[in-house]
Amino acid sequence: MTSPPVEQFPGSALSRAEAAARQWPSPPRPMFVSAGAYAAPRLRHAAAHRYAVWKLAYYRSGSIDALVDGVSYPVAAGSVLVVPPHADHAELAHTAYSNYFVLVNARPDQPWPRLTTDDGRQRLGAVFAALVREKSDPDEHARAMVDALVRQVDILLRRDLARRHDSAARVVVNAVEQLMEERYAEHVAIDALAREVGVSGSTLRAHFAAELGTSPQSRLLDIRLRHAVSLLQTSDLTLASVAERCGYHSASHLSRHVKAALGATPGEIRRRGRLPSP
Repeated sequence: MTSPPVEQFPGSALSRAEAAARQWPSPPRPMFVSAGAYAAPRLRHAAAHRYAVWKLAYYRSGSIDALVDGVSYPVAAGSVLVVPPHADHAELAHTAYSNYFVLVNARPDQPWPRLTTDDGRQRLGAVFAALVREKSDPDEHARAMVDALVRQVDILLRRDLARRHDSAARVVVNAVEQLMEERYAEHVAIDALAREVGVSGSTLRAHFAAELGTSPQSRLLDIRLRHAVSLLQTSDLTLASVAERCGYHSASHLSRHVKAALGATPGEIRRRGRLPSP
């Protein structure tokens, strides 16, 4: 199948989605349709809407509840929400929030999770941002670049879904990750989390090594880092306040972790308004 150019379909994102679904009703591989960025203040809810193709939304900041065909998904910075074709999608904005969205024409049974979370290095976030850039300023290489980026998103999402269903170990890891997302601002003892999900601390560490290639403590630090970076980018909170809200012992502890993980100080990240390029 010949790939369409980046701007194949004129008009709004909605009309592009409808045209793509008509022209390629069952594409053999995921195909880019459109991309963009969206931001809204607190309490500006998004009414239910739907597309004829898949909508993938990467949430850059904020905290909302996303409703997909009546099912509520809690969404925070670093989350990726995957909305199937023709599904109703609404957003309840508890805070100001922003996202990148990408419309992709793919098979209705495409094996993607409905909700996932980016890692501490924001690999998915970087791919979504690149897709928005390529769509906004296309050149003679844009089509090839967009194809590669969509392929990368597809692989990351399918890999995430496969890991969730492959083993009992993944069930344990998912449960602990959810607890970490809920409690990252608190003092979190890894052995206590292990007991809560019914395994020993050593078993939990073995599951994390096998499923994620990291330790539970490192994963917790990744989650804290993601939330801290979001606050640095979107708020005027002091470093001490950010540290307190994200589970760090002090502002200096936060600064050391950010510098070690990202190669930039919290002040540099705040001034740039984005993560430094890896």
